[in-house]
Amino acid sequence: MNGLLTEDFPLRDTGCSTGVDAANDPIHRWYVIKEAFSPRLVSHAIREIGVGSQETVLDPFCGSGTVPLAVSQNGISSVGLEVNPFLRFVSQAKLRRPSIDSLQKGFERAVSGIRENQRSPLEGYSTFCGAGKSVKWLFNRSVLRGFEGAWRASARMGPEVRDVIRMTLIGAAMDSCNAFVDGKCLRYKKNWRSLRYGRQSLLRSFQERVSQVREDLGHEGKQHPGVRVRQGDCRTDFRRLFRRNFKLCITSPPYLNSFDYSDVYRPQLFLGKFVRSNSELRKIRLRTVRSHVQVDWPRPTLSDFGALYHRSILELEGRSEHLWNPKIPVMVQAYFEDMKRVLEQLRTRAQDDAELWIVVSTSAYGGVEIPVDLIIGDIASRADWYLKDVSILRYLRTSGQHWNRYGNDGCTPPRLRESVVRLTASRPRRRRRRRSRRQ
Repeated sequence: MNGLLTEDFPLRDTGCSTGVDAANDPIHRWYVIKEAFSPRLVSHAIREIGVGSQETVLDPFCGSGTVPLAVSQNGISSVGLEVNPFLRFVSQAKLRRPSIDSLQKGFERAVSGIRENQRSPLEGYSTFCGAGKSVKWLFNRSVLRGFEGAWRASARMGPEVRDVIRMTLIGAAMDSCNAFVDGKCLRYKKNWRSLRYGRQSLLRSFQERVSQVREDLGHEGKQHPGVRVRQGDCRTDFRRLFRRNFKLCITSPPYLNSFDYSDVYRPQLFLGKFVRSNSELRKIRLRTVRSHVQVDWPRPTLSDFGALYHRSILELEGRSEHLWNPKIPVMVQAYFEDMKRVLEQLRTRAQDDAELWIVVSTSAYGGVEIPVDLIIGDIASRADWYLKDVSILRYLRTSGQHWNRYGNDGCTPPRLRESVVRLTASRPRRRRRRRSRRQ
């Protein structure tokens, strides 16, 4: 299996495994999610495989909409699936194309709402706003009230304008948040009290974001009409949500890194009224891939994931005293059980010549390296996929909590890798070696 690792992938070390470069790309920049991969990776896959205008590209972990948007800009049909309602909303909003005049009218109406203020349902709820004996809070009251005023004003707009206005409002509110996303958690900004975010900072950020949208709408070409983003769990809802066959599926499931993305985007989920209580948030968490230990999942029952998996899980169990959470071995098993289910579902909708590209990262816990990409390759081969190769995108530094702090017997920490597991629905053709002619 290691022989299928490809070190000379054309996009290696170009930053295409993150969404950072999309921060300056039209439409993509409307709401940037750094965990996304680059639109350049999507365009590269389309060119290499030769996806035609009448064929379909699928992303079952759609996130903020990189694949549907990039595919649409290439004149191809696409379907995205996403379980997180906030991320699904962002994906759909990026596909909206309101007229510049209607956008301007919506902006003016929302600005009036910011200035009028409305009491927010988040005041006094959890840590969203300072109240009582709160020591820290995410938003100052004037930010929440300005946001609520604009949100209510947007209710009278048509969907094309409303979704874009609300997306930029959420982005502006997060710009005026006392905390920022740092890895797997929200971290309070340095001297956050002295920043004194309020209605004016919200208004300023909202204006800047709408200006970007207006600029992009003035230069962006037509998008493909056959682009859809649907909400649902691709493990259980796949056949209901996606009923055609795909030529290319390019996706990035949650990494096996114990990040709870439903918690990371908790402020946006509440701001956008996608959830109204922690019990509703928990329901979303229970529908996500089992890649973290922050919730009590149903226990996995399958474990036949190949030799690499079994070696990794035995090593993990042998170093249980070094793990920062005793649930980690079960989490690893559950993750690969979920990946098996996804791979089997995708195979049922693949064209005979389809390819599946999965962007993942290897992981490490308690001094044990888990070759996620190679294990997915093993699982895929049991789900009637053929492994083309595992193409390296970049190498990452191993974090201290995953390796250095837990007696690793003096071993050199591994370089974790981000890679693209490239699979085909039909057996790939192997190049025959040319025999040299005898002189």
